[in-house]
Amino acid sequence: MHKLIRWIERGSQLGLRSLLPGPQEARVLARRQIALFFLRHFRKEMTFRRNGFTWTGSPFCLVSESIFLSGHYQDAFIELLLKYLNAERTVIVNIGAHIGDVALPFSRTGKRVVAIEPNPKTFARLQKNVRQNNLDERIECLQFAISDKEGLAQLVVYPDAANSELLGEESRVGYGFGAQSMQVQVKTVRLDGLLKSRGITPDQVALVWSDTQGLEAQVIESAPDLWRNGTLLWVEIWPRGLDCHGGADHFVELCKRHFRSVLRAD
Repeated sequence: MHKLIRWIERGSQLGLRSLLPGPQEARVLARRQIALFFLRHFRKEMTFRRNGFTWTGSPFCLVSESIFLSGHYQDAFIELLLKYLNAERTVIVNIGAHIGDVALPFSRTGKRVVAIEPNPKTFARLQKNVRQNNLDERIECLQFAISDKEGLAQLVVYPDAANSELLGEESRVGYGFGAQSMQVQVKTVRLDGLLKSRGITPDQVALVWSDTQGLEAQVIESAPDLWRNGTLLWVEIWPRGLDCHGGADHFVELCKRHFRSVLRAD
């Protein structure tokens, strides 16, 4: 079956190259969609090469699916941020690193990337993607959840691992538990303490990329010295997630307190 899947992706099996009309990009996408369909029936994990990197991920994960089909996940935002990075600062912090969809592209800047991911299974794939691309010296992988308090917390894991989220106030979650969700205990740390333990000072950090499913306010509160030193913060805003962790108003107030300007990227 492995050989069959590879042939289908190449468009040789069943003569797909001649059957699919349209530009070359459309034919490539169609072949990849067919390959992904078969992978989901026969594989729990897939390894493939896209955009100069070798990737390992789940065929049922939105992030892995996007990279498999299009070659990237959020590269447009990465490209946007590159022109704002302080060239003299040497560190990029990626919170909620998942399988490395942000960390690996940012490694091309030559800066040190600290990739932080709490989900144990996803963290293992992050490590694998770093290793199989020979990026161990550029990307440091750390298995934590970033919060304003240190301790232990429950991470709710869904079938699509990209949607994992920390259990919120009064056991609330943004996605809803669902029959296939499960919980794992993870360690929470403050970002300022974690960076200090790795020998990183606030004036070394060019960017913090935070994709924490509603925990963005806690990320801001966990490292005030970073923002005082002019570190850029990129966040993905999910109102339902924010509501589970103090609310959107609290997040907005922290943004007003710690940042001079906001750039919206849709």
